[in-house]
Amino acid sequence: MRLHMTRPAPLPRPQARAHAAQQPGFSLVELLIVLACIAVLVGWAWPNYQQLLQRSQRAQARTALLQAAHWLERAASANGSYPAAADVPTSVLQAEGLRYQLSVTSSAQSFTLTATPTGAQVGDACGSFTLTHTGVRSVLKATLSPAQCWGH
Repeated sequence: MRLHMTRPAPLPRPQARAHAAQQPGFSLVELLIVLACIAVLVGWAWPNYQQLLQRSQRAQARTALLQAAHWLERAASANGSYPAAADVPTSVLQAEGLRYQLSVTSSAQSFTLTATPTGAQVGDACGSFTLTHTGVRSVLKATLSPAQCWGH
């Protein structure tokens, strides 16, 4: 007669129990490393983004000055002289979202348009843009040259 013995079930290994007890996710160290990487990237990108916004505003100011000059030239062609500053409609000296204040100084024979930075644009290296009736483009209170600011 033969005895039939069954083997006992294997005991769970200690490694398997420890692995099953861990929660899925990130450790605190991993999370801190990711946050540090993000902080470095943002610290590097933010000044570049601000410079891009300032360059964009400069381009809009130059465009607004050229459009206002065009309006003044058309008015002078129609009337024989440039209109007085008080006669220039406010819509000619305004642009949506522009961080510059446009102003005009004029006489019957000449005009000077100025775009003065406001708000976040005040610290811009190009300062104020000017444009005259003869087409002379210059900058006031700028650390860069007129050619650099006007994009010549």
